[in-house]
Amino acid sequence: MDSETATAPRARIACISRDEKSLEALTVNFKTAGYEIASPGSGAADLCLVDLRGQSVSAKKARSLAAVLRHRSAEASIFFLIDPALAQRGRAALRRFGEVIPAAGGCEHLIERCRQMIRLRNIAEEAGERMKSLASLNRLVEFPPIATSDKPLKILIAGAPGPAASACINAVRHIAEDYVCVLTAGQALRAMELQGFDAAVFLSSGENDPLFSVTRAMHRNKTIAGVPIIHIADKKAELPVLAKRGANEFMLRQHVSDDLGVRIQLAARRYRLLRSMRVFLQACNGEGVRDNASGAFTSAFLAEHGARLCARADQTDRPLCATLVHLSPDHQYESAPGRKVLHQAARLMKRVTRAEDVTARIGPDTFLILSPATIQSDARALALRIDGVLSNTVFRGGNDQMLYSIKVSTAICMRRQGEAIEEVVANAIKARRNAQSATPPRRRSPQ
Repeated sequence: MDSETATAPRARIACISRDEKSLEALTVNFKTAGYEIASPGSGAADLCLVDLRGQSVSAKKARSLAAVLRHRSAEASIFFLIDPALAQRGRAALRRFGEVIPAAGGCEHLIERCRQMIRLRNIAEEAGERMKSLASLNRLVEFPPIATSDKPLKILIAGAPGPAASACINAVRHIAEDYVCVLTAGQALRAMELQGFDAAVFLSSGENDPLFSVTRAMHRNKTIAGVPIIHIADKKAELPVLAKRGANEFMLRQHVSDDLGVRIQLAARRYRLLRSMRVFLQACNGEGVRDNASGAFTSAFLAEHGARLCARADQTDRPLCATLVHLSPDHQYESAPGRKVLHQAARLMKRVTRAEDVTARIGPDTFLILSPATIQSDARALALRIDGVLSNTVFRGGNDQMLYSIKVSTAICMRRQGEAIEEVVANAIKARRNAQSATPPRRRSPQ
């Protein structure tokens, strides 16, 4: 694989800044995180960033900037980087055209927010492309509708009592019929698991607050992983610290009274739509769509949907990676225990992958995972996660009550511009063969 493909950026971010010094600082920070900063005129971008720090803000200026960016990148979200002291009128004018993010020094919270927005975009695009593929199969398919609920919002507020908590309650009570206030991290986690909230507001008291552990635990819990959590920072210097502790949505204490209500409404509605799309991606089924035994997609669906993903990658100039997974159970595949263990491992592998990944069965014991908008290093992390989970899991073979393990071998390839899905599959198989042909070092007993 050539160096140009191996070093492809995770995403391209079109940036408008007032001077070269600010642009250079943003470029360094984003490049370290694996993103590319480009000018708006260099082509379509995945995200658009407008640095308005130290500048006057008006509705006319925001409208003109948004028009320029959307002319070049119609599908990209717009982030406005502002001074924390910007007045409420200026923030309200910017919110009509994009998301407002205060920043002073570090940009860790901005990078984390960009990563979260790109992930939401990938899930939404995969839902649309998968629906097109299901419709083009000309077979009987079934899938749940993508729709949001009209139920009133349910909000959780967690943190110590004080002026900040009172301001959050006053901002939330106008938009939510049901909101719950808890004091400790344990109460917050238990409430999130049992009561089904649409959004949460966390008031942390320091860098070692247990609420950060709750945030990380929620990211690992499948039922509540997507619930938006807005962390409130008392000072602008705390925003990068929140991002390092696992937060991905932030707000300053001084903006709570004016902005929290609008922010929660948007985050909760986006979460409801995202949850509906996740259910669709996991449940779409039909004749010739999924393999009944393993739950993975069939090779016929892979040919149809993979061609669509390759065309989409060419249109958007985004990376597309393929991960080949070969499963070898303890028993022979032809035996009943071997088949059962293989199918159990395949279903577990499908749960380990992301919602926007496409897991298809291309052989009796071979599976291919297509990862849209994913670079090679991230695909390698996915392969390591699959290998670690399946290799350290014990499976039951059936009625014999015996325990079996499974051996996993993986290979990764990154799609080049213009390649068809058949070429991607062939390159993945070739990468696995090349990996197998490597000669291990000879073991010798000490003399």
